Amino acid sequence: MNKKKVLVTGLNGLLGSSIKKYLLSYDIIECNDLDISNFKDVSIRFKKSKPDIVIHTAAYTDVDGCEKNPEKAFLVNTIGTQNLVNCCIGKDILFIYISSTGIYGTEKDSRYIEFDDVLPTTVHHKTKYEAEKVVKTHLNKYLILRTGWLYGGTTEHKKNFVYKRYLEALGSDKIYSDDSQIGNPTSVIEFVKQIEVLIENNQYGVFNCVNSAINISRYDYVKEIIKQFEVSCDVKIAKSDIYKRLAPVSKNESAQNYKLDLLSLNIMSDWKDALSDYILKLKSEL
Repeated sequence: MNKKKVLVTGLNGLLGSSIKKYLLSYDIIECNDLDISNFKDVSIRFKKSKPDIVIHTAAYTDVDGCEKNPEKAFLVNTIGTQNLVNCCIGKDILFIYISSTGIYGTEKDSRYIEFDDVLPTTVHHKTKYEAEKVVKTHLNKYLILRTGWLYGGTTEHKKNFVYKRYLEALGSDKIYSDDSQIGNPTSVIEFVKQIEVLIENNQYGVFNCVNSAINISRYDYVKEIIKQFEVSCDVKIAKSDIYKRLAPVSKNESAQNYKLDLLSLNIMSDWKDALSDYILKLKSEL
């Protein structure tokens, strides 16, 4: 039996590279040079590759950069998604869009579920939500997956947050981290496996996909990283003016896999357990 063909945008990114590495039951289509903001380029690639599934991970992710250049943000994040969606209309293609738990906004102090209102506070998250609406409006066969604080990858990956904090701690007796925002540190490996579960179970719609965490700040996250690496370094709470952001990001990006739990399809573990598994893997490579 032939493997289903999966076109993955952003294949060199943290998530894209992990999809290539761990989604082994599928034929991953290489498209690193695809300019999603160019409809002609996207259309030609679709005609050549004829994918069964599209996993759209590519995005302009610089949140402060989006505030400075909203035109680029909407071109890449919203119009880029529209170009991909246009090539799926009328075809039997499953479209999987990777969104963010940061889109929910500031309306709650507790974890967001999929049935909460979405009121994004930044240009970046507005462009992501507008892209969600494009997917919902034009397609029937789709998954919109809201995740956040993804970590993973090799030690060489430039966005390996966990490994960078380890290196930072090695060179100092104390480091600082922000405690003003809460969210879900989420293993990219477990996220990819959750994507596969949803595909194999023929699920469609909007899902939160995060490791379980309640009131976990960046400070808690970094402190746990250093603890599990067993580095002799104190993690201190940073002063409020150290990590100033141009973008008015929500202080609460935390979410619950509410729909996955209702459907008994949630395979994502507690955040500490997932982090421990990943750090053990990193240690074996050091």
